[in-house]
Amino acid sequence: MICVRSPTLKMSNILDKIFADKQKELAGTKSNLPLAELKVRMGDQAPVRDVFKALNGGKSSKIIAEIKRRTPFKGELRENFNAGEIAGDYARNGAATLSILTESNHFGSHIGILQEVRPIAPIPLLRKDFIFDEYQVYESRAHGADLFLLIATWLEQNQLTDLLCLGKELGLPALVETHNEYDMEKAFEAKANLIGINNRDLTNGKTDLGIARRLIPMALQEPGNTLVCESGISGRQEIEEFEEIGAHAFLIGESLMTSENIPEKLKELLGNGESTNKS
Repeated sequence: MICVRSPTLKMSNILDKIFADKQKELAGTKSNLPLAELKVRMGDQAPVRDVFKALNGGKSSKIIAEIKRRTPFKGELRENFNAGEIAGDYARNGAATLSILTESNHFGSHIGILQEVRPIAPIPLLRKDFIFDEYQVYESRAHGADLFLLIATWLEQNQLTDLLCLGKELGLPALVETHNEYDMEKAFEAKANLIGINNRDLTNGKTDLGIARRLIPMALQEPGNTLVCESGISGRQEIEEFEEIGAHAFLIGESLMTSENIPEKLKELLGNGESTNKS
């Protein structure tokens, strides 16, 4: 049984609030769709697509392109949001993997988007949500995800390790997201081999690319890890900088979601198009 961390009575930051709201929501979700039924649905899914193969090898940059309607920090990101159309643009224009926000209370999404996108994009799908319970791992697989997110900043060490192990038992890798040295040590202890370095502080929304500059060398001390640089990437120059110091892939959301032309922005980030970065 996985121990669930309890947030403080007075919410100290937005990350605690998101997880607290998710805990309340999950009780109803479990009632509406019991674990036994989830396990049956898992058997109906196509084989898991290999994210490690997608993010390693070849000369081209590897981008995990994100489908995200809104955030608690920036509000609505795109008018006339259509997940299917965005997924098609990403898949046709070089994305290696898709990140699908499925959180409802603060990001305006739902887990059904995974099934909507699955037939459109023949590449791995990351379920990006606030996962702390075994049920959510089974839920991710039952809805067609190929991997799921674990946020080391919020999860206790035993939770992180247990959820990562459960995913491996189901053939479902986890992207373990870190933001500081303590998080990285937790990822090492859990034996994660797909590690995200998030430049955004999820407790306040602030972004600092210095986080990746500091943590990538630390992450490389453990051989065999696949490193994903997350948040704050807006142009090709940043991708080239972080590839030079060891990043394997880049999870990019807002600069794509707010672009007037998603295909051209993605091509630019991959180094295949004209720059659209106005900075």
